[in-house]
Amino acid sequence: MQRHRVIAVTWAALVLVGSCTGNAHAAAAKSKYAEDLGAFFAEIDKTYPFFDLKGIRKGWAPFKAQIEKRARGCTSDTQFLSLVRDTIDYLRDGHMGIVKTDVAPPPREPEWYPGVSFMPAAGNRIVVMAAPDNLRAQLAPGAVVTHIDGKPAHAYLEARTQAAWDKGGSFSSTQRARLFEYRIALRGKKGERHKLTVLSGKKSAAVEIACIHEVRGWPHTYAMPANLTPHGRSVHYGKLPSGVGYLYLRNIDGDTEPGIAAAVAAHADAKGWIVDLRGNGGGGYDQALLKRLESLPRPVVALIDAGCVSAGETFARDLVSICKATLFGQTTAGASSSKRQWTFPSGVATLSLPVRSRQGLGSQIEFNGVKPHVEAFAVPEEVQKG
Repeated sequence: MQRHRVIAVTWAALVLVGSCTGNAHAAAAKSKYAEDLGAFFAEIDKTYPFFDLKGIRKGWAPFKAQIEKRARGCTSDTQFLSLVRDTIDYLRDGHMGIVKTDVAPPPREPEWYPGVSFMPAAGNRIVVMAAPDNLRAQLAPGAVVTHIDGKPAHAYLEARTQAAWDKGGSFSSTQRARLFEYRIALRGKKGERHKLTVLSGKKSAAVEIACIHEVRGWPHTYAMPANLTPHGRSVHYGKLPSGVGYLYLRNIDGDTEPGIAAAVAAHADAKGWIVDLRGNGGGGYDQALLKRLESLPRPVVALIDAGCVSAGETFARDLVSICKATLFGQTTAGASSSKRQWTFPSGVATLSLPVRSRQGLGSQIEFNGVKPHVEAFAVPEEVQKG
């Protein structure tokens, strides 16, 4: 009997010790997350430069309170980093993010879309930019979409743009949020259905579409001249029938300077140059590229849109400053800032944080973007002709 009592007491003690150890670990974890979150918020409060520019200061305090409440339930680094990611989304900063960690935050909820991309056209019209093979006969490039789910198409997409901006995400401006709502149109849950009203001649036709394509980035689908010569992965060039040279720059990188040199050498008789920066993904460059621009034959015209981001935006600025280029198109992404790295006290992750915006043409690029001299939108009839 005495032996049984000893065993029972011993077992109870072990359970109690285990419980205390578990509680101690949980308490230590919560303390770590509280310290990390407090340090992160203090750093943002002290150094984040774009609260007023983006109009998000008013909601910052209640957002922090919400995140602090969620952090009290954190039991893992993965959960904690999901809170960090949500905070970055609130700040609406395309350059801010986790750059180093041994922990993967939980994956985002998958998004699906019908595979259709739109673009704004003259007169507040909406035209098809691209569609999957099974819809191409009904939704050819340049087809005018008048209504989406029974609502005027332009108003419908603009409302989605505003909702996306209000929610926050990995964009630095409303024009970049708009790009995503047009290019990855009608994102939602798998199987969601939408109804488009499309002009066919003078008649309207209804087209049913469904969200069956998983979102993996945004489609870089642009109308460009045929038979371009590639230079590396980022540069394509040629000469138009008019005799004007054409350069498409997908990124700004090590291919750019020698690519421009090759284009000018191949078409030394070009009557000026069009530099196409639509969808330019940025990168980086140095004085060698700026020096190369000094020898780019004039006149120079550059095409820009909200797909042109970061170093692509400063390059557009430099084309104006150095080549006296005229910019045509739509305002760039508004995501161009100098950056630094900051590490959480626990070392769970290192973040890229903005320091200041790069200067554009009369205003800072962050949020504002680089604005075109001549705002230009697609003309449906021209898109239909390719």
